[in-house]
Amino acid sequence: MRIQAKELRCKTRESLEKVIPLPAPYVVYIDPTNACNFRCAFCPTSDKQLLADVGRDTRMMRYETFTRVVDELKAFDVQFRLINLYKDGEPLLNKRFIDMVKYLRDAGITDRIWTKTNGALLDPRLNQQLADSGLNHICISVEAVDKKGYKRIADVDIDYQKFRDNVSDLYQRSGNCEIYIKIADSGLSKEQIEKFYADFEGISDKIAVEKLMGWSNSDAKDFTLGTDPDTYDGGVFEDKQVCAYPFYVLAVNATGLVSVCGNDWSQKALAGDNRKMTLKEIWNGEQLYQLRRDHLQLDRSKVAACADCYYLKIVPDNIDSYRLKILDKISKGR
Repeated sequence: MRIQAKELRCKTRESLEKVIPLPAPYVVYIDPTNACNFRCAFCPTSDKQLLADVGRDTRMMRYETFTRVVDELKAFDVQFRLINLYKDGEPLLNKRFIDMVKYLRDAGITDRIWTKTNGALLDPRLNQQLADSGLNHICISVEAVDKKGYKRIADVDIDYQKFRDNVSDLYQRSGNCEIYIKIADSGLSKEQIEKFYADFEGISDKIAVEKLMGWSNSDAKDFTLGTDPDTYDGGVFEDKQVCAYPFYVLAVNATGLVSVCGNDWSQKALAGDNRKMTLKEIWNGEQLYQLRRDHLQLDRSKVAACADCYYLKIVPDNIDSYRLKILDKISKGR
């Protein structure tokens, strides 16, 4: 079924001004690795100089770290609406990824477990493990519709037909796990878009052509590669002063640092360090409180990743008109 990516969002939105402060995040990201086997021109993870400039290293999340993170999430004593097992890298590079999914599923703390992959490592054996793991949703990011296109945009040599066959195999095995396939429009022709649909529409539950995304810390580089400015997900741009994500999202980076959203590739919108504090301490802690205050007091420029953020314009919740009310609520008792 052809969709726009915005249709994947929760259709029933909370009136955040009524429920903030929340006892726990609604959405959690856990990054199995911030390394990637692709070098996509539109992705900050592919730019070594950019990562060096912000001081971001590359690592795999240890399985023992992951299980500790899940155990700490249990301490919130809530059912999380969504836990994403991806953020900056290619999650399937982590050899314990399947074990991670199973551990999270067995913990029984979330309604949905999603992941996102470039699909290059898929094969029948791994596909069956993914299908059996407990994932509810797998997004496969297709980067081009032929070998030449993959070399141009992702700087990798790929057997395109084998890749497509492995995606098809996963779809056949997927059972109750939804398969969403999307391609980023990095300047695709009409013919290339038609080929994308022809190649993948029959082996997906949902499919879309997305625009390129400008990420956070957006002044660091033109991640849209000069393409027509538009929202990646088919929504509308809406200028906002306050980002709602710090009030209902946590993202545990592969490093152990904790960000306030899944788009903080530079790790400059930090809520705390999970190597020193539990997630519950971070959620209720001073560092995140101050970051929230900066937003509510129209001082988000103090937060390097947030000062110039493409993604803020497409965050689906706008709490600007309630910022003083929310500031008063979160300040009481501190």
